[in-house]
Amino acid sequence: MMKYSTYRSIYDEAQKVEAVGQISVSDRLKLSREITGRLVDRVLKMFKQDQLVKLALIILLVVSGFTVVGNVFAGSVSLMKQEKRVVVERGDTLWSIALENKPSDMKTAVYIEGIKRFSGLEDSNIKAGDIITLPIY
Repeated sequence: MMKYSTYRSIYDEAQKVEAVGQISVSDRLKLSREITGRLVDRVLKMFKQDQLVKLALIILLVVSGFTVVGNVFAGSVSLMKQEKRVVVERGDTLWSIALENKPSDMKTAVYIEGIKRFSGLEDSNIKAGDIITLPIY
């Protein structure tokens, strides 16, 4: 017949083997649960409802502050468009200025519309001494 017939009898034998002066496994488990419970209680006491709301507001203000500052400094350089300014001389027309300055693969009429938009012109009338802005594509 077998000496150990149940799991219980094997478990009891294992506890007898433990050395004198050492903490048993079940005592260690109880101690760790007690320490964990104390830590959780302390953390909950530190973050009462009022303190948690204050902390959330501070974090929100810091994040929004960095967002605003980042947008201010990041947006200023990238929005600049390249342009060239020309002083209109006697006898110049938008057509002649466009022919001299437009890219070779662009239609003259399209470039003239770009000149009007960049310079804020409502029509094609220009006179000597006017300063117009030419877009650079």
